[in-house]
Amino acid sequence: MSTAMQNAVQRYLAERRSLGFDLAIAGGQLLRFAQFADSRGHSGPLTLELQLDWAREHVRRTSSITWARRLEVVRPFAAYFRQFEPQTEVPDLLTFGRGHRRLAPHIYNEPEIVELLDAASRLSGGVLRPATYRTLLGLIAATGLRLSEALHLRDSDVDVRTGLLTVRQTKFNKSRQLSLHATTVAALAAFRGTREQWVTRNPEMTFFLSRTGSKLAKRTVHHVFDQLRRSLNWVARGDYPWPRIHDLRHTFAVRRVQRWHEDGTSLEHAMFMLCTYLGHAKISDTYWYLSGVPELMSVVGERFERFVCRAEHNHV
Repeated sequence: MSTAMQNAVQRYLAERRSLGFDLAIAGGQLLRFAQFADSRGHSGPLTLELQLDWAREHVRRTSSITWARRLEVVRPFAAYFRQFEPQTEVPDLLTFGRGHRRLAPHIYNEPEIVELLDAASRLSGGVLRPATYRTLLGLIAATGLRLSEALHLRDSDVDVRTGLLTVRQTKFNKSRQLSLHATTVAALAAFRGTREQWVTRNPEMTFFLSRTGSKLAKRTVHHVFDQLRRSLNWVARGDYPWPRIHDLRHTFAVRRVQRWHEDGTSLEHAMFMLCTYLGHAKISDTYWYLSGVPELMSVVGERFERFVCRAEHNHV
């Protein structure tokens, strides 16, 4: 049964969508706001307290960035609702800071990745399920693939003979081929052998399958990852409440550049190679992945210090 607040949200969404706005995510959040208001027994004008309380709902599981983004969603609705309830308060947009500032990712260390893969190997569900998640997460860590790219891989995209992985029609509607380390090739070949004990191989089938033989759902993978993360009792080192699957992609980029720094490799051309490998549309996207990461800044600082020392020595 719809309430007055839910009806107001529905009217607001209908008007905005008639103007061409999609509001798929924002619409769901506003409906949750209406449910929250109902649970408080709210009626009449929207108060600042109600909106801030909703933004901070589940305080222990959310961060200030989440609060700011929720406020970005509810604020235009409050301005719309004020025409019906003139006493409605419209919150300041920067109450919790900017909603779309860059958040530092969790950069995994090597022991954490080993722990993650070992935990995946211990998943219940027979032989195929743990092998699937160990290989899927290991591939993302080894190549920096997006989760969606890994889940869309077809069997024919994995060529263990040449050590090449074909990633088709990705985020920017481009395809690319990735060369793989020998250990990654061996892991993919071993997984394929395990999978073929349960499922007849078909070049057009997805490489990673669910227990029913269908394509793995992204939501399911996130659910399993959250189970693994909780079992490992990790503490997030970035700005997000918990380490994420996507942080494996950040980690791949950071560790690759860190090794180049340590080896003295010139980054001028290497960064363009990394940009292509990650499937970024422009080099600035790759630099965005790297900016402000402490693991890199210490290496950069050391190299700059050596540069200054050589310059002073040459000047003398």
